[in-house]
Amino acid sequence: MDQTQRVLYVKSLLGGCGLGQEDIIGLALQAVENQILAYINWDSLPPQLEDILILMTVSYMKSAGLGDSGSAAGPVSSVKRGDVQTTFAVAAGASGSAGTFNLGADNGDFFGWRQVLNQYRKLRW
Repeated sequence: MDQTQRVLYVKSLLGGCGLGQEDIIGLALQAVENQILAYINWDSLPPQLEDILILMTVSYMKSAGLGDSGSAAGPVSSVKRGDVQTTFAVAAGASGSAGTFNLGADNGDFFGWRQVLNQYRKLRW
């Protein structure tokens, strides 16, 4: 699948992002693909992981609030009364600075995809 087709799939899954979002989507696709390749120790993406790449990119864009996909505001996380400041949690309780992309961490499973990617992982010498 070529990059243009990938971008179209991501745009449609995000609900048809606005015009000019192709660059952001392309960058997110490349970042997620690089992380997948680094995790599985391959030089190029196996064809079986094309769909996974697209779904992971959509999840990443939504959680990171990239482009028009913006994270939905969650519950109020803090309120300051002097000069009125209200802060909302994003992504159902996560903070805006929370790590959204960490395949290798012991506690971060990157949206539960580690088990799928482990099937394609090669041993590094």
